[in-house]
Amino acid sequence: MRIARLGFVLAAVTFAVPASAQSFLGEWRASAQAGDMLISETLTVAKTADGFSVTVKDVDPPSPAGMVAGPGVDVKLEGDAFSYRRIITTPDGGTIEIIYKGTVTGDMFTGTGELQGFAVPYNGVRISKPN
Repeated sequence: MRIARLGFVLAAVTFAVPASAQSFLGEWRASAQAGDMLISETLTVAKTADGFSVTVKDVDPPSPAGMVAGPGVDVKLEGDAFSYRRIITTPDGGTIEIIYKGTVTGDMFTGTGELQGFAVPYNGVRISKPN
């Protein structure tokens, strides 16, 4: 009986770890406060065959002409913590890197977006969970 209980506890712990590592999965309404400007976007975080993906749409205000922000890369989910990078291509063909880091608590996340050494608040509210 004691061995059966131990087996149940070990199984519960084994299955609980991956679930918490995936707390960032789903669709989010995220925003960053950069000075007087509030930038909002819809963020989708999904499990892929190679790890995780982060895609972005509905950026408000829209990006300036010729400026294109790519998808999230180097996505890392560890427990309730997440991090990823995005590369922005500027109109002159240059690039800028933004590094995002944060922590998920239920259906909200708080964190920072770091751009050229400056960190700004980056927060989100879950719109939907993955199927």
